[in-house]
This record gives sequence, structure tokens and C-alpha cells, in this order.
Amino acid sequence: MNLTKLFEMQKVLDDRIVAEKGLQGVDLLDKKILALLTELGELSNEYRGFKFWSEEQEPRTTSMKLVSYEVNGELINKAEPYNPLLEEYVDCLHFILSIGNDRPLNVGGFELLDKQVISHNINVYTENSITKQFNCIFKNITDYKNDYEQESYEGLILRFISLGEMLGFTTDQIEQAYFEKNKINHERQDTNY
Repeated sequence: MNLTKLFEMQKVLDDRIVAEKGLQGVDLLDKKILALLTELGELSNEYRGFKFWSEEQEPRTTSMKLVSYEVNGELINKAEPYNPLLEEYVDCLHFILSIGNDRPLNVGGFELLDKQVISHNINVYTENSITKQFNCIFKNITDYKNDYEQESYEGLILRFISLGEMLGFTTDQIEQAYFEKNKINHERQDTNY
């Protein structure tokens, strides 16, 4: 996974949102952290594996959603299949990247994270169950919110990438889903979302 490219794409989107919403000089970090916590809760809800009280504990990986297209000035609605688990994962990734862009990393920066991911140095950040992995990510977010330390952020992103692997996603799937969602996010800005 080319994290450096994803960080750059996220920065373009974030800069656009800040400019178009008149948020220059506004510290959005607390709101981004709350958004990330919310999205992580939505991701865990699609994962479902922690719901010991429910008969339905398998991750939700297939569903249908209504997509609108404009063709020759005519709005067309169409149901398309999608993976809710992957979509929520990528929503989290958007906020993790955005938070990282708010406080750029020192010594090696995002390129160092790329090398750590490529070398699979993330094993240190992998728990023995997906539920524990989620709990550790929630803790990583809180730790980062409390200290804004680079080590806390690196732990967060590496643990999150490890979660993606645990959920069965390849780095190619994650990148492609990120590219698609980034495009949608730009389209949303075009339509005053």
C-alpha cells in the first residue's frame, strides 16, 4: 500500500474542504478524532463478531445501495452491490490520514510508515482477535488525543492496517476502495454535500 500517495490525496481533499467551507485557521483535530471514533464504531458494527448476544455474527460484506447517475441530463437511480465492511474501513482510513496530515510525522515521515507496512513490521501491532484489535485501536485514538505523540499516531495507523488484514482485505482492495471513496467525497463537495 502506498500510504504516501493516500496521505497526499487526502490532503488535497482536506484542503479543498477547508477552503470551500471557510475553515482556514480552524483547528479541526477534535472533530476529526470524534469522526474517526464514530466511523470506527460503524466499522465494528458491520464486523459484528463481538455481538455475542446475536445469532448474526458474520461480517456484513455484501449489500446493495442506490447510486444516482446523470445521463444526458436525466437522473438515473440504480441499485449496485457493495461491501459495507470495506466501505466503513475506508471511511476510517480517510480520517486517520486526515489526522496524520494535521500533525505531519518527523524523521522519515509517511515514507517510513510505507516501509514499515511493506516490511510487515505491523505484526507488533496485531492482537490475537479482531475484537481485541478494535479495542486497541480505540485506545490508540485516545492515546493520540491525549498526547499528540508521533509514536501514538504510528501505532494507530499500523494497528489499523493490521485490522484490515485481519478483516481479510488486501492492500490493493483497500487502495482501490480509498480511491473510489475519495472520488465520491470530491463529488459531494461539488454538490454542496
